[in-house]
Amino acid sequence: MNNKHVQILFYTSYLHIIGGIETFMLSITELLGPYYDIGVLCPRLSPAMRVELSAKCQVYITAEPVDCDTLIMVRMSDEKPKNVTYKRSIRMCHACKADPGWHILQDCDKIVHVSEASKKTFESKGDVILNPVIKTKDRALLIVSATRIPAPDKGKNADRMLKLAKMLELSDIPFLWLNFSDHPLSKAPKGFYNVGSFQNLQSYIAKADYLVQLSDHEGFGYSVAEALANQTAVIVTPFETTKELGVIDGVNGYIVPYNMDFDVHKLLRIPTFKYEYDNEEILTQWRHILGKTKAHSSYRPERIVKCRVIRKYDDLFYNKTMHEGDTFKIYESRAKYLRDELKVIEY
Repeated sequence: MNNKHVQILFYTSYLHIIGGIETFMLSITELLGPYYDIGVLCPRLSPAMRVELSAKCQVYITAEPVDCDTLIMVRMSDEKPKNVTYKRSIRMCHACKADPGWHILQDCDKIVHVSEASKKTFESKGDVILNPVIKTKDRALLIVSATRIPAPDKGKNADRMLKLAKMLELSDIPFLWLNFSDHPLSKAPKGFYNVGSFQNLQSYIAKADYLVQLSDHEGFGYSVAEALANQTAVIVTPFETTKELGVIDGVNGYIVPYNMDFDVHKLLRIPTFKYEYDNEEILTQWRHILGKTKAHSSYRPERIVKCRVIRKYDDLFYNKTMHEGDTFKIYESRAKYLRDELKVIEY
């Protein structure tokens, strides 16, 4: 095979899919690409990383001869590749000396550390060049759904959720979808997470880019109303109550067809809006029905405390086995019983 020549050749014995050195390789090859002919030699390279690096420079994975002006050894202890000829060499150190047995091979013309901390721990005389950071141009969507699965009264809600997740994946739109539900959505693609059922989800909804509700019907649509009240856009099917809640396509969310035939890329344009929910009017309507009286009760709610399990036991209130380290909330009177009599919790 003919000898290959590049100006700069990065060598590392392996690259994972994700990690600090992996990020460095993707960043440095992109930034130096306009100035030098660059190659990367890596015998153990994941297919995904190979695709990413190949978009930026020449990638070698076999022992074919490669000639370069400068060989950069990316890892501090990799042996130099025997199939490479070079005029000068640089060895990098991406670590702090966490193990006394770690040493930087002193077989190169120059040592480069990625931080002063790294240089200090190795008591090195090498140079320090911080790693480059490239600000991403991609926008990852944070999506939340709060719904029952299965729920026959909601129609094909679960099927549409699965289809939307796959549409995002196939369109290479990065997303993180947190599905709060009593049952998981099966066969969901990467990026979709079943996180179980929670109470008081508004804090999560308020942080999301979108709240998703893709039902055939909704008697009200509480999660949609909570999203709008928190200025979070919604992705909904055209069930009737969207009109009553004031969902306007393209203004405070997107109304998508029941067959899910739409351009998913439009979701990258996240609406910003102002929305006010009129609880005063609702209270007025209820008081009109119930009468404008005043409360006379002296009821005071019992204090709720957060408990931590210190010994495994079967809890009759929650009807489940509690394990050491579990935390839960309960009435203080019961907490005292569990702590003082059974000695299974602390609070």
